[in-house]
Amino acid sequence: MKFFRGTLRILPTILTAFLLALVVWVAAVTSTDPNEEITYTNPVPIHILGQDPDLVITSETPEEVTVTIKAPRSIHTQLSSNPNLIQATVNLSGMAAGQHTLSPEVTVALRPAKVVRISPAVLEYTLEKLTTRAIDVTLRLSGSLPISYEAGEAVLGSPSVTLTGPESLVNAVTQVVANIDLTNVTTSISRTVELRAIDSRGVIVSGVNLSPSQTPVEIPIKQMGGYRNVFVKIVTSGTIARGYYLTGLAANPPNITIYASDPEVAKNMPAFIETAPVSLNGAQISFETPAQLNLPDGITVVGDQNVVVQVSITAIESSIQLAAIPVEIINLPAGFKAEISPAVIDVYISGPLVAIEKMTAADVKATLDLSQKSVGTYQLIPVITLTNPNLRIDSILPGTIEVVISR
Repeated sequence: MKFFRGTLRILPTILTAFLLALVVWVAAVTSTDPNEEITYTNPVPIHILGQDPDLVITSETPEEVTVTIKAPRSIHTQLSSNPNLIQATVNLSGMAAGQHTLSPEVTVALRPAKVVRISPAVLEYTLEKLTTRAIDVTLRLSGSLPISYEAGEAVLGSPSVTLTGPESLVNAVTQVVANIDLTNVTTSISRTVELRAIDSRGVIVSGVNLSPSQTPVEIPIKQMGGYRNVFVKIVTSGTIARGYYLTGLAANPPNITIYASDPEVAKNMPAFIETAPVSLNGAQISFETPAQLNLPDGITVVGDQNVVVQVSITAIESSIQLAAIPVEIINLPAGFKAEISPAVIDVYISGPLVAIEKMTAADVKATLDLSQKSVGTYQLIPVITLTNPNLRIDSILPGTIEVVISR
């Protein structure tokens, strides 16, 4: 009994000592690991829980939140190095189709930590029923086949598709189309085409899954009877001028479409139509000229297909060395005299053969311009002038002339 009375008498003292020790410990911990309130710049992804598999989210709701957490500095250090310790969730359990306003929940895997703020704090979700619908594929043809060609009946590998998605989007689809451009097509089409779901305005409806998303398309293309494509064969007469050569002959258009009232005539004719002779007599430059076609009896050209023949001509190149061309001094200031070494140079010239064959030393002029030069020794490059602008200078030897100017 005396023991218990003694214990009761000193109990307040023990409790006081404990509280003082606790205060001291808390103060020590707080001073070394202070609490800090930090907003994390890296957004936290939102995990959706409990969503009915027959429903789909159609609203443009944020998929991340930004959080502000109050915790000791050591906790923040761990959270910064491992963002997965912070989790954000939204629970859609039991939610039916319609609009719902929910608050995200954020949990921190470390203690002690307090979530002070979540942004956004409220999220709006629209849930719609996930539905499917079958719809026929519509083939849309654009462009025009060339004259004389016709398209047969198209065959779709997948004449219908299944749409899957939110009910409102699936119901908005009025057509699923496969687009084919027939512009300048002359052979049968066999290709796989992407399918597009569109609404009544012709706008693509996104967010709807198509199965299949592609379809093979076969369209037979053939040329109608009596028509035929042939190439233009250019016939020439005469020869181009000496010193030139022919670099090209081309017809524009290179192919034409012909028609015969008797299909056998068109079928049995050669695969080409000749032009009337195009004269090359003495030609020295490229040119183009209209060309008449020598059409067999019973054959006509379809449409306005005028043929132009393009003739490309280039000069044959050659070169020449002209030796001992005298160098002329010009613009020497009054009262001065100049000595040059060497006084003559060799010039190498190239260009069209016909011009090279007529070239003489008189057609080359070499000058040294000494204007604004005073007494001294200079290394100067002579200026070469040619009387024929179609020729070009390849090199001169020597490349520089020594000039000594004195009084």
